[in-house]
Order: sequence, then structure tokens, then C-alpha cells
Amino acid sequence: MKHNILVTITTIHGSKQYTITQLIKRFIYIFISLVIVAIIFLFFFIKYLNNVIEQKNQALAKFNQETKILINQKEALNRKIYVLKNNIAQLNETIHKKEKLLSEVNDKIEDIERIIKLEPPKDANIDERVDLAKLDLLDKRFILQNIPNGYPIKFLGITSKFGWRTHPILHKKEFHPGIDLRAKRNTPVVATADGIVEYAGYHKRSGYGNLLIIDHNFGFKTLFGHLKKIVVKNGQFVKKGDIIAYTGNTGLSNGPHLHYEVRYLSMVLNPYNFMKWNLKNYNSIFLKEKRIKWKSLIKAIKWQKQIIQQQ
Repeated sequence: MKHNILVTITTIHGSKQYTITQLIKRFIYIFISLVIVAIIFLFFFIKYLNNVIEQKNQALAKFNQETKILINQKEALNRKIYVLKNNIAQLNETIHKKEKLLSEVNDKIEDIERIIKLEPPKDANIDERVDLAKLDLLDKRFILQNIPNGYPIKFLGITSKFGWRTHPILHKKEFHPGIDLRAKRNTPVVATADGIVEYAGYHKRSGYGNLLIIDHNFGFKTLFGHLKKIVVKNGQFVKKGDIIAYTGNTGLSNGPHLHYEVRYLSMVLNPYNFMKWNLKNYNSIFLKEKRIKWKSLIKAIKWQKQIIQQQ
């Protein structure tokens, strides 16, 4: 033991002496202990990492599975869209054929209507209309007082003419029996001839909304549709120029305007011809509206005028 080196370690608890051999053993013991602790730590750390990786792999597998499902669903939707597009194309083709067929039917109906009531009689001639030379100023004024003429509202333009058209709301071809006059809401409407109020109220079935019908002399009628307010009542007598209503957009209407019709017996007439009719162009109505037997009608008017004057 004489070759051993003593190492003295002094602490507050006292002094201890160690030989170099003992210190080496102690360091080896500590080192081995640290290595074992490190190995144990690494073992558990690696196990933890394996668990994390396994969870990530499971999540990735689930994501891939869901992605595959979504891709399959997308492909199925694309197939359905393709089928729907084909169906839509077939439906559009069918609709086109139906519209063409409907147009042909409407054309045939139009021809029939012209034959039964809209075309002038084939045997009509100038002698059957009127001998204008026999009408004096009093006759003309009396006729204009009793047969619709002039504008029912202040003229601001026409939004839809008399005749065949595509309905602005129903989007189908139909015969427009009147004329639509542009007007702001609450524009005063006046009677275009003397007459009796035949109907005043809401008329749901026709789509005219608030509707006013005036029965004039000698078989004439005027109709006023889509009104906001009617100021006359059924059975009331009105004179030419009297305010009878105010414009609106009630019923089947896409905006404020006045729907105006002129009828004679079972025929619908073009209101524009009557709106332009006045003393200055008195002869125009007899040339433009040839479906009325003016000669017989004016004979009746003059006869009635004579009776009134005698009374």
C-alpha cells in the first residue's frame, strides 16, 4: 500500500481520505449509473416517439381514407351533374318544341279570332260606313259626346300596344285587348264619353285588379284596369271628362299604368284609333275602324238626337 496516493476531501461534516483506486471506482459507478439512467430515459423517449408517430400514421391513414371517400363522392356528383345536364338539355329541347307548337296554335287562334270578330266584314263598303257630307257640327259634337274618344289620362306614351304580344309577367303569347298607357300612380282618369257605370270594384279573375267598366250609348263600352282608386259607383251616370278613378298597379301588373279598352258589342277595338279621334280629324275613325257599320249607327244617333231636340 505504500505506492497508493491518498486524497483527503474535507467538508463541513469532516474530512475523508480516499485512495486513487477508490475514486476511480466511484467515478465508474457514477458513470455507469448515469448511462443506465440515460438508456432508460432514451427507451421511454423512443417509446413515446413511436406512440406519437403511430398516432400520426393513424390520423394520416384516416385522412387518406376520408379523402378517398370525398373523391368517390365528387366523382358520383360529377356523374349526377352530367346526367342532370343531359336531362336539362332534353327538357329545353322539349320546351322549345312545345313553345313552337304553342306559337303555331296561337297563330291559328289568331286567325280564328280575326275570322269571327276581329276582321272587318268582307261585304263592307264605303256606303255602309257613313256619308260624311251629311254630318254637321252639332251632329259631330253629339257623336263625340256619346262614343268614346280622346285620351282617358294625360298622354305620356304607350307601354304596350293593342294586339298579340308576349305577356310581361306570364311570359306567354296572348292577345292584348286594350292599350297600356304610361302613367304615374294617382294620375286622374276621366270618362271618354257619357255613360253608366256597369262595374266598379276589384276583379281578381281577369288580373285587372281594380276595374271600372262604363256602358256607353249605342253598344260601346270602355274598360279601365289596374286602378288604385275608383271614385264612382255602380249605376252612376258619368259625363265625358268627369274624373272617374286614379291610376295604380293593382292586379297582374308590373308597374303603375292604365289599361284602357274600347269595345263595341262583341268586338274589341283598337283604343288608339279612338284616342286620336276628335273634331279636327273627325273622318279618321271611319277609315281606320271599318268593322263598325257606321251608316246604320249614325242614323240611330241622329234619330235619337232629333228626339232629344223635340223634347
